[in-house]
Amino acid sequence: MPEYKYPSVVINKFDVPFEVKLAVKKDVSINQDIVDEKINEISQRIAEYDELFSLENKDSLLSRFQSGDESPLVSSKIFREVYEQTITAEQMTQHYFSSYFNGKYDPISLLNGWMIDQIFNRTLLEMLQVDGVDGISLRCGEAVRLASRPDIDFRWRIEIKDPKDLDALIATYFLQNGAISTTKDIRSLRNEKSGVQQVTVVNSNALDASIWSAAGFSAGTNKFPTFVTKYHLTGMLIDKDFGLINFRDGISNKIAIKK
Repeated sequence: MPEYKYPSVVINKFDVPFEVKLAVKKDVSINQDIVDEKINEISQRIAEYDELFSLENKDSLLSRFQSGDESPLVSSKIFREVYEQTITAEQMTQHYFSSYFNGKYDPISLLNGWMIDQIFNRTLLEMLQVDGVDGISLRCGEAVRLASRPDIDFRWRIEIKDPKDLDALIATYFLQNGAISTTKDIRSLRNEKSGVQQVTVVNSNALDASIWSAAGFSAGTNKFPTFVTKYHLTGMLIDKDFGLINFRDGISNKIAIKK
């Protein structure tokens, strides 16, 4: 197994920073000009999303929409797409995932995953064609999307920490391709009482991983297993009463139902 180095760049052009990370063999050099060009392209794309969705910018389409202006749904294809995604997510999760807080539309819990997928598919994925780059990763908050070259056996190592002790490792995932999202706290219109402390979901894309980890936290230990089974979810849940509950392709290693 070759040794790797992981050069990374953090882009601070949104409310939550983005981290681009590459996997490169330690004895291999890559063309830095190509990397810089790609990082600049990603930075510009993030800046475009910031203009649309930043809550700190009172002129953004999201700020205007929160103030009652519905024109962004007509004037911006991207804004309309994100809005439609949030509606679909709420319906699919029976509103355990929600984008409305204090009476205002706030899609940030979905937006991070959506932006990761957009940037990853349209821009970052091309980096796997660069000589010497064996893997690529894009993280925003608690969501990360990963990929590796198809002709090698490189896998990303993703560590899941104990929500009560961030120095304690409770699980490790080794992924060639896909996405993973962890939710430790969530604001939701619908929130079941349970002992859930953390939910991690592995999926093919960051959007769905983010939606289901958030929904799982809100749905709780009694309700979430129904979604796990119906949508064949993979991941893990930490409950203060039941402990660690793993589930893979809709099947759980424990029956997490309180009597």
